[in-house]
Order: sequence, then structure tokens, then C-alpha cells
Amino acid sequence: MKLVACPQCHAQYDVADVGEEAIACPCGAKVATSPPAVVDAAVRRCASCGALVDEAERVCTYCQAAVSRNPAPAGPVCPECYARNPERAGHCTACGIAFLPQPVRRSTDPLECPICPGVRLAARSLGGLWVDECPMCLGLWAPGEVLERIVERVREKRRREGTPEGSLAHRERRADWQAVVSYRRCPVCKEGMHRKNFAHRSGVIVDWCGSHGTWLDAYEMEDIAAYVLEGGLEGPTKEGKDGEANLTADPARAAASLAAEQLLVEERARTNAPDLRRRFGPQRAFKGIGDLIAEFLK
Repeated sequence: MKLVACPQCHAQYDVADVGEEAIACPCGAKVATSPPAVVDAAVRRCASCGALVDEAERVCTYCQAAVSRNPAPAGPVCPECYARNPERAGHCTACGIAFLPQPVRRSTDPLECPICPGVRLAARSLGGLWVDECPMCLGLWAPGEVLERIVERVREKRRREGTPEGSLAHRERRADWQAVVSYRRCPVCKEGMHRKNFAHRSGVIVDWCGSHGTWLDAYEMEDIAAYVLEGGLEGPTKEGKDGEANLTADPARAAASLAAEQLLVEERARTNAPDLRRRFGPQRAFKGIGDLIAEFLK
């Protein structure tokens, strides 16, 4: 992994397989693919969770991970402070920032919404992670593993602060139920996407392209965040694993999810679509789902 960070918005990119001298960030800045020289810095943070560690600690008191004091030459280099880190580090052991590389965008042309013909998606940042939002239907395109990284941010917030009171926790599903099951096409490759029940049991059906990313209809990102905040990923799943957000393609599961969703659609066919212009808090209006999630991830 060869990490670089945008000098303007600090979005991270893994440029190990990029041959160009610079790449374009959605914020408009150019990001050089040649990072500065590596710095051998003192270990002050846990490589697993980013918590502060004392000089004598061998195990992180916060997450119980082993504290590595000898970073390997092949480990990631922090894109902000340039410190060398242990292999598979999730946080910089010097400054503590999380390593969250995003997909390198090969084209600066805006993508077309898979729902609204002719409408172009607009790039926006959610807690430092770039997604694309449709100004008409408020759907979100999360390229690569960005959805998983947003989910992990929400999950970590729950671990630190517990289940919060407010707009995202203790709520009913807001995403509109589709009267007719339809398959979206990936805005990048135009191929049909798989329909996935997020985390196998959440009831939030997202559209997933294994090569390029995940599409979320209006309010689906909010529903996922609420599911995570309420502990939906913390217990064992029916597959016997700890809670996970794996979107790996499985035709049998996809068919079962579709069948279950169709039953729910038939039962709720008379339910009115939620108002997309709802308010959260006094005199604070959010124009889209991205605004709400971005505010939450601050």
C-alpha cells in the first residue's frame, strides 16, 4: 500500500498501481503520487484503533491489540506525518489518523444517476470520504469500499459513545419501499448490479457492483447508519459470524433476499413515500441524506 493524501481535503488514496505523477481529487485539487521521504517516529498510538499508548505498554488498554514497536519496511507510510507503520496497521502509530484509502478516480467526468436519466451525480465528502449524490432522487453512489469505510466510522462512533439519542438512533425505516423490484445499472460499467441485504439481516437492500461500488437509494444510507448505531453489526449473524457488512455476491442469498423483500413490498404497497424534505432539530434543514450523514460523522 502506497498512501498519499490530498493537500486540500485530506482524502487518502492508495497509488501503488498508479503510473501517473498526479491524480485528480473530487475536491478539485491535484494529488502527487510521490510521497515525501519516510520518517521513523516514536510509537504514540495503537496501530489497530488509534488510541494513545504509553512508552511501556505492550497491549492497548482500549482495544487489547498488541502494540508493535518495530514497524516493518513494507508497512504503510502515513500520508500526513510520513511515519513508517507496522504491516496491516489501521491507524498511524505516530499521529493516530486512520488509514482510509479511497478508489482513485480515473475520470473527472461526472457519473449519471442510475435512476434519473440524464441527471449527473455531484461529488461530495462524507466525513472525509468521497461519494456521489443525485440532486434529484438523493441517491448516493459509494465507489469501491467507501460504504464499508463509512459504516466502520459509524460503528467506531458507537463503540466510543454508545447508542446516541437523536435523529439517527431509535428510529423506523425511512427508505421508500419499491412497488416493483428493479435492478439498477452500475453508473461506471453500466452492467446490472446485485441486490444485497446489507449485513444479511438489516432489511436494507442496496445495489452492489463487485467491481466499482454500491448504490443506495434515498434514506438507505441513513437506515444503515441507524442499524449500525443500534448494534446491528455487533451480535452473531445467522451465518454464525460476528456482525459484518460483507457484500460478496451470492446468487442463492440474493434470490432469498429478493423473495423476502417482495413479500414486504406487497404488504406495504399502500404506504406513502416519506417526505424527502424532513427537518432534524430546530431551524436546521438538511437538503439531502448526505447532509445528515456528513453532519453525524464530524
